Amino acid sequence: MELKSYDKPWLPAFKGAFLILFGIIAMLRMVGTVRALAVLFIVLIGMVSLLLISTGILFRKTQFRGWTIASGILNLAFCFYLGVHTNSPRNEILWIILVWVLFYALSEFIEAGLLVSRQNAFAALYLLNAFLTLLFGYFLHVLMGNFTAQGVFYLGVIAVVFGIANELSAYLLSRIKEMK
Repeated sequence: MELKSYDKPWLPAFKGAFLILFGIIAMLRMVGTVRALAVLFIVLIGMVSLLLISTGILFRKTQFRGWTIASGILNLAFCFYLGVHTNSPRNEILWIILVWVLFYALSEFIEAGLLVSRQNAFAALYLLNAFLTLLFGYFLHVLMGNFTAQGVFYLGVIAVVFGIANELSAYLLSRIKEMK
């Protein structure tokens, strides 16, 4: 998601590692309840928000510093909101997560647009992440109607694929940095 990761490839690496771990847990069917799923998302959203905010504060040379910090604050708001509503009914928790996933996909499209405006080919990575996020959101929406072990398994598969895509993005970003 992070345009800032163009300079700091460890951001998608952290996100990718978390998604792979989440996917493995989901595929092994260790996520038994929606509340457990919510806790995993609280960790993910919290981690993403802290990385975005700290990146915006620490790296002052970044051209889109305001966007980075604002995006981090919005993610942090989702994290707190989900944390407060972990005892809510199943569908409400899933809707909160789904809205965050849609926000995340939208921010990926914005990042891709910013890169396209700078004629940067890494926009393709952000478009890929945005479409994988939407696919993840679709399977999450399917889970809303019928929270089954098979549905959680499919969500886990998408999470692993999404995590691997983030790891590959981090690798590509780190390689281009070394070539400079």
